[in-house]
Amino acid sequence: MTAGPTRDLMRGRVHLGALTATLAAAYGDRPAFEDPAPTPGLHGGGLRTHHDLEHGAARLAAAHAAAGRGRGNRVLLLIGNRVDVLLHAVALARLGAVAVPVNPRLKAAEVAAIAQATSASAAVVDAGIWEALQAEGDVPEVEVTQTGDGRDGDAGVSRPDTAGAVTLASWLRANPMIAREADFDGDPSATAILLATSGTTGLPKAAALTSRGLLGSLGLLSVLPVGRQRGPRAGRDLMFAALPLTHVMGLAAATGALLAGVPFLHRPMFVADEVLDLIEQRRPNIVIGVPTMYADLEAAGAAGRDLRSVQLWGSGADVMPPDRARRFQRHGRALTVAGRGVGTAAFADVWGMVELSGGAAIRLYPPSPAGVLSLPSVAKLLPGFHMRAVDDEGQPLGPARVGHLEIRGPGVLRGYEGRPDAGPDAAGWFATGDLGRVWPGGIFQFAGRTRDRLKVGGFSVFPAEVEEELRGHAGVQEVAVVGLPDDRLGEVPVALVVAGPDGVDPGELLAWAQEHVAGYRRPRHALVVADLPRGHHGKLDRVAATALAAQLLS
Repeated sequence: MTAGPTRDLMRGRVHLGALTATLAAAYGDRPAFEDPAPTPGLHGGGLRTHHDLEHGAARLAAAHAAAGRGRGNRVLLLIGNRVDVLLHAVALARLGAVAVPVNPRLKAAEVAAIAQATSASAAVVDAGIWEALQAEGDVPEVEVTQTGDGRDGDAGVSRPDTAGAVTLASWLRANPMIAREADFDGDPSATAILLATSGTTGLPKAAALTSRGLLGSLGLLSVLPVGRQRGPRAGRDLMFAALPLTHVMGLAAATGALLAGVPFLHRPMFVADEVLDLIEQRRPNIVIGVPTMYADLEAAGAAGRDLRSVQLWGSGADVMPPDRARRFQRHGRALTVAGRGVGTAAFADVWGMVELSGGAAIRLYPPSPAGVLSLPSVAKLLPGFHMRAVDDEGQPLGPARVGHLEIRGPGVLRGYEGRPDAGPDAAGWFATGDLGRVWPGGIFQFAGRTRDRLKVGGFSVFPAEVEEELRGHAGVQEVAVVGLPDDRLGEVPVALVVAGPDGVDPGELLAWAQEHVAGYRRPRHALVVADLPRGHHGKLDRVAATALAAQLLS
């Protein structure tokens, strides 16, 4: 990328509405995004160049303008997991409107709650998704625009009862020459997109994210010597992910690949066998997933497949077990010499959240020409972020003392829509809800979640630390430690365990724990389960895990 756009991106000067235009000017007809799904009325699916993405965003912006969308409107996106999520977000931002991407797997009541939290007045929908929500119950009272008109395999095919509706696809076909270029001066510090938090413990909150937060840190990727179409690295870089683009991790992965000029190979659904086939056939050198996906890949026989093309594995959204990360390092290779893979791949375990516009820190398992390197389980903040640990009164703590983690930086949300009582404080510090230790230089270590902390006989027990220790047992594939009431101690730790291929005996595991886990932290019970309860995005649902443990012990 040339110096001007790179400098603007790194300094947070590029508005989301100008993203695809900026990248088209820099990368032109280089491959950008491969998605099998069509964009209704615009593209039949498959590979899009950077010019194609800008053309799509400009045309959709014109269609939204014709539908009356404009400055200040909040618009729900209830569409399938395809590149259109990103294109609609850019198109709406170009008009001064704000996209609200919604997980189409949510129930009608959950969608209605998000609409209320974001003050959404309109929705862009695939007909099938909208009709399924209508069948469940009350849907938000918003102005609805459907995406497809059923031609050429369009997504969101209209059913007979909506066949006469004017869709975005039909408008685009009727107005083939109208586009809305990125000729505006948008404020990069204004709200550019609204992403709902999971809402597992109550009503969802809508995180107001800015263009500066979304693109500023990722702008560093635009200077990397990757994605080249000429020279010794020509055509060697390809990123693969099957992540939901309505989730901040999927959105950040796709945006990061585009900014770096690396072609992004996307699949709308994750099916382990199909992903392993695809890696062998397409040979991506970067693969991004979440811990549950890596567990599924192992269960599907990853160890027996040819994954040597992968130089970098990436994970986020939840804690990645170190042993699994190291196993995937061995599946990949550090580099290729004379057509032969050498060493072990890198593994990047990224920590972040919706409120931080994606990733804010990384635990890197570095590549090695010889073998896997064993490193302590600490993370390093990404450039621009600062972290501190504070006590229960909000006073900063010294190095290595466990406290409540607070972070500030360019990616931190402006606030929660309609919630002035929540979000970062006046100085920009945002309470992450995590517990951990902080050292100078942006190095820190997690101890668990604030709400997950157990009190066992007056001692604080952090489940994440106990889980890390229990993963050292050969028979443990996955584990969750929860607290159950105890008349004497207040709470006692209980371990829910998913066994590895060779199984695990609960009694033997508890005996092993006597030698490896401190007494007050040691689980009193070990319960073997087929799977751990997880939410929509694959994160461990500790509320459901606690209920499951109580049920199994009753």
